[in-house]
Amino acid sequence: MAIIYVSLTSYGRGALLTQDAREQQGSASKSPKFVVDFSGQVSSLATDDANQVDGQTNDQSTAQSSQSVQPLHLTLDEMRNKAGDSLQPKGKKIVLLTATDGKGNNGAIQNLIEMVTENREEYCAYHGYTYQFINISKYHMEGRPPVWAKIPAIQEAFQNNIGAEWVWLLDTDSIIMTPQIDLAKHLLDPQAMETRITYDAPITLTDGQPSGLTVSRGIDVNKVDIIISQDEIGVNAGSILFRRSDWTMSLLQKWVDPQNVQQHANEQDALNHMIVNNEEIRQHIAIVAQRVINAFSVGGEHMGWKTGDLVVHFAGCWVEDACDTRWKDFWSRRKTVSETIADLTVPDFRAILAD
Repeated sequence: MAIIYVSLTSYGRGALLTQDAREQQGSASKSPKFVVDFSGQVSSLATDDANQVDGQTNDQSTAQSSQSVQPLHLTLDEMRNKAGDSLQPKGKKIVLLTATDGKGNNGAIQNLIEMVTENREEYCAYHGYTYQFINISKYHMEGRPPVWAKIPAIQEAFQNNIGAEWVWLLDTDSIIMTPQIDLAKHLLDPQAMETRITYDAPITLTDGQPSGLTVSRGIDVNKVDIIISQDEIGVNAGSILFRRSDWTMSLLQKWVDPQNVQQHANEQDALNHMIVNNEEIRQHIAIVAQRVINAFSVGGEHMGWKTGDLVVHFAGCWVEDACDTRWKDFWSRRKTVSETIADLTVPDFRAILAD
């Protein structure tokens, strides 16, 4: 008999808003540990139990040695690689960005920052991504809504993570519900992206009316630099991915041009306007179905979150004063990384051992 011993990289729990406080937070908590047998059964081990698997205690060690129990230690990355998961981008090439000042409508959700940090650090640790938290207070523009400060935060995330190819900006009022979803396989690999783009779909104006334009079939997925979805009133910037490129850096500068800022109430409307009025920009933007990256906590078939969707976004929950209630409901229904590992199956453990 052989035992496969799986461990998850440690990740921090909780978050304080200021950078100084975050630096004082201390070391991460210990990772959960699991034993997986050939039948795919997974058992969680306490620390003492784990020690007994590696080196049996006095009376047990002699008996166990005769049974040829040989633990095999594999990281999750090694297990995925053994299963032939070679799609790119992987690991540190992806940054998940939370950019917030901790204020705004989301303040109605209790312990929001702490829970968001736990949820996202856990997800990033599982896939090897980088988690980046930026307090956008330093980027506030006088007389403008704080959401405009998210744009320089994207620029900073690229600057802070030189090896990153993609930055995923995800609004604070969002929960990653299905952490086993790998972004390369789900969306970022060119072949995956091609299947996600909503070709021929109407491009909507910010008032919900059609612009007369549709998503072009001539988009080259290898030149896509921004991935976003639409809701009922245009593009929604609550979940948006940016590729590192000269084009992206130029677009970010145009986005916060003072004239652009003056003409639009928020950064989302400004981006929608640029997409509708600039064909060259449309050739660099992939508009995907909303539930691919930005399902809402309420909505119809194509908008509302369903089991298996990557993320749920609580946009507009404050209108009905329902943010905290909805958040608690979905938080209780999210799948944790520990549960994901417990469900993890490898096509053939024997093949892994044979290697």
